[in-house]
This record gives sequence, C-alpha cells and structure tokens, in this order.
Amino acid sequence: MQISTSSLFSIPRNAILDLQSQIAKAETEVTTGQLANPAQSLGSQLGLNETLQAQSANLTNLQSSNTIAQSTLSASQNALSQIAADAQSFVSAIMTAQSSGDVSTLPAQAQSFLASFASLLNSTAGGAYIFGGTNSTVKPVADYSKGPQAATAAAFQSAFGIAQSDPSVSAISGAQMQAFLTGSFANLFQGSQWAANWSQASSTRTSALISPTDVVTTSVTANESAFQSLANAYASIADLGIGNLSASARQAVLTNALNEASAAQQGITGLQATLGISQSQITNANNQMQTQASLINNWVSKLGGVDSYQAASTLTNLTTQLETAYSLTNRISKLSLVNYLTA
Repeated sequence: MQISTSSLFSIPRNAILDLQSQIAKAETEVTTGQLANPAQSLGSQLGLNETLQAQSANLTNLQSSNTIAQSTLSASQNALSQIAADAQSFVSAIMTAQSSGDVSTLPAQAQSFLASFASLLNSTAGGAYIFGGTNSTVKPVADYSKGPQAATAAAFQSAFGIAQSDPSVSAISGAQMQAFLTGSFANLFQGSQWAANWSQASSTRTSALISPTDVVTTSVTANESAFQSLANAYASIADLGIGNLSASARQAVLTNALNEASAAQQGITGLQATLGISQSQITNANNQMQTQASLINNWVSKLGGVDSYQAASTLTNLTTQLETAYSLTNRISKLSLVNYLTA
C-alpha cells in the first residue's frame, strides 16, 4: 500500500486541530471552574442545571434591589427622626412661651421649623423623592411662601374680614378663633386643599418585592396625616398673628398647635415603626436568600463544576501533546526522496 507524503502530513495536522479545540475547552474550564460545554457533559441534567442557575441569579438580583430599598428606608428614617426632633423642640418652645407669657419669638421659631419640615419632606435618595409615594419624580411639598401662605391668608380674610397683620385682630374672641381653627383653617391641611396648596405627592406608598414571595412597604408619603397635623401646628403659630391676638384667641392658637403637634408626634412614631418593620423584613429576607443561594450555588457547582486540579492537569497534558504534534508535523514536512537518497 502506498501512502503519499501529503497523507502523512494531514494526520498530525488533524490531530493539532483537535488538540487546539480540546485546549480551548480546558482553558475555559480552568478559568471559570465550570464545564465548557454543559449541554454535552450533563446530558439529561442540563435542564436542572439551568433552572438552578436562573434561581441563583434571581436571588442575587433581589438582594441587589434590596440594597436600594434599604437605602431609601434608611434615608426616610433619618428624615423622620429629624422631623420628630423638630416637633419636640417646637412643643417645648410653646410650653415655655405659655409659662412665661412671652410669645414674641414663637412665630420666627415656627417659620424656621416650617422651612425645615418642607426641606425634609423633599428629601431624595437615589434621585427620587422619598416622600413622594409613587409620584417620586416630583418635589412633594411646596415652600410655605409658594402656595400655602396665600391659602392661609385667604382663609383668615374670609373668616374675619381682615388680614392677620391688621391690629384689629385683637378683637377676635377665643370662640371665634377656635371655630376658625377647627373649620376653614383645619380644612387647609386635608383632602383637596392639601393637594392644591401643599402637596404634589401621591398618597400611595411605594412597595418592593424583597424575596420570591414577600412584598413590603418601602416608603411613607408627604400626605400622611401626621405631616398634615404638623404643618397645621407650624402654620398656626407662624402666620396667624398671635402677637396681636387677644389672650383668649392666642390661647386657642397655642392649644391647637400643641394638640396638632402632639398628634403629629404619635403619628410619626407609627410611621417609623412601619418602616422599621420593613427594614427588619428585608434583613431577614436577605439572610434567608443568602443561605438559599449558597445551597443552590453548591448544587450548581457539583453539577456543572470541574475539579480545578484535574482541569489544570488535563490542560498541561494537552499542551504537551500539542507540542509533540507540532514536532511531528515538522519532521514529516522534511520527508522527501532527495533527503532519503542523500541520507
């Protein structure tokens, strides 16, 4: 049987191509620690492997999104803590003024607290307004001078026929002021008037899927009754001209402010508790998902993983074989009749 030189040359060349393919596969397995061709290696278990990998990826994505939710919740809690602290300082200031009979500094204090209140409710996290509810792209609360103040002035004018700065406010009785405070003034901080003058927030709280089966509340909104009560308290002291009111009318304003601020404090405590429960649920969910992911990843590793030592050894052996094949190819390429006759 005759064998041509070209036929001899093609044998190692084919072997080289095969070895190169095997080396590429081995290099992938050494680098990734996973089978280079799961479909070929796993056979009937391929579907299980893909399902487990999808579950692992889902758990990882949920933990990542939970980081964002935790950040929003933390920012909300910080803002609520400051709002609560301001409310307590305001209550203390009113009580001090009542004891001393000097209310001269109260309006300026209330204005300062009102500005801080609006700023805190307009806090952001990750570019979103955290108290905007589902309407998180729009600034939730207006500055008092841009809408709410005009509404207060209009309500006062309608109720008493004079402006808050008019010296004749001293003629307003305690009963008249009480009726105003519980009537048209209180309405400014509720329903459609609150929406028209104070807030562009949605009343719908945001929520998030924190595990494959659990959803939690991730925010409270600027439309919570606690915030409406606190805005009422601040605005009543800041903008109803208490310095010129009669003693009985002034007392009505101070009592209203104390009642509204106290109600706000209780409400804020409840809001903090609601968000605190969500924070705890997310922490628990993350811990459970981490455990689940570890178990799944271990299973995936057993199904589609490779022994790193064995993979490295295989790569070394294949590389040696390739070098041998190259050497053989070189020798065969030098075979010729001339070389034979001159040997």
